[in-house]
Amino acid sequence: MSEKLVILGAQWGDEGKGKIVDLLSERFDVSVRYQGGSNAGHTVVINGVKYIMHLLPTGILHPHNTGVIAQGMVVDLKALEEEIADIEAKGNPIFDRLLISDRAHVVMPYHKLLDKLLERKNGVGTTLRGIGPAYMFKFMRKGIRVVDLFDQRVFERRLEENVEFVKSVVEKVFGERFEIDLRYIEEEVLRPFERLKSRVADTAKFLRENTKSVIFEGAQGTLLDVDMGTYPFVTSSNSSALGLAHGTGLSPKYFKDAKIYGVAKAYLTRVGGGPFPTELKGEEAERLRQKGGEYGATTGRPRRVGWLDLVALKHAVDVNALDGLILTKLDVLDGYPEIKVCVAYEYRGKIYEEFPSSLEVLENCKPVYETLPGWSGSTKGITDPEQLPANARRYLEFIENFVGVPIVMLSTGPQRHEYLFLKEVF
Repeated sequence: MSEKLVILGAQWGDEGKGKIVDLLSERFDVSVRYQGGSNAGHTVVINGVKYIMHLLPTGILHPHNTGVIAQGMVVDLKALEEEIADIEAKGNPIFDRLLISDRAHVVMPYHKLLDKLLERKNGVGTTLRGIGPAYMFKFMRKGIRVVDLFDQRVFERRLEENVEFVKSVVEKVFGERFEIDLRYIEEEVLRPFERLKSRVADTAKFLRENTKSVIFEGAQGTLLDVDMGTYPFVTSSNSSALGLAHGTGLSPKYFKDAKIYGVAKAYLTRVGGGPFPTELKGEEAERLRQKGGEYGATTGRPRRVGWLDLVALKHAVDVNALDGLILTKLDVLDGYPEIKVCVAYEYRGKIYEEFPSSLEVLENCKPVYETLPGWSGSTKGITDPEQLPANARRYLEFIENFVGVPIVMLSTGPQRHEYLFLKEVF
């Protein structure tokens, strides 16, 4: 039976999954993205060259690896074409190693327009790339799938229906003028498709019949999951392990022997709106943000920062049934005399030891902190567990004991070689 590994975000995204998947996918033959779209941003640095992956699975950077964009994704074809061109311009030919699901939905220009109008009204902090509206159209049964682009009559009929619908919404709900430029549709959708269509396939069938090893790469993070996250301040797909089956078209039985690891930072960040119980403000926040380089790979926006929230992390462990954690950016905490970790929430005199579903509780609770001693030694770039300062090891042990799973791997810097294994991963 082929080896299967799933790498998920265990926080609000931006945990450093790109580097981790890049490292681990070296021993896998196939890499799969199965949810989200170009709102993801995974950064990998290889030999001093930076790659920012929005739609492509990170594993495709390895020359032996076949990359799969599965059916659960919503695909901006122009963005995908540009991403492929950027990577190939850096000397890494990937086009012939890519498969795109014929069932994946296409992000259309009017999805981006609706995204801007909805964000103006609701303000949840989206990337304005049309992802939410594309999923909205999918579940309204108005979506256009990649397979529809092969039949001009089908595409034109559905496009006409959608344009009429969007025009009505834009003008009657938002009071805005709406005009569609069909030449713009051609530039954004049809022209990129002409080049990409040779890579379209039934990816569910490909994965069912595949006998080689596969790594599955989640985008965003568990706390942004549309069902299990901080709703409504979430993404529009299942960014936890809940998205695996319907995002790939594979039975849950397919994943019964898979290893599932969650990636988390040694502290916590968030982009956009929504509750953040351990968020820091002022100079304290700016120090952590600067040390960690906390600016979005997709948007460039400064991330909100705070202490590690173990209640939220334990929630991610439970939702995903994680086999272990991979911790990143431990080195950012170097030099702190004390480090706080949240072990519970207090709301109106009640203590919450489990992650609440109520947005009211999360927005208004106070974190209950445990204060741990920091360390003066550097963890930057170390590759030997014996070099970890004693208090850094105690910090890791505290996390493990609280969430109930081992930390199997550490990333100790942005470079590809800056990592170490603490436990057997495979």
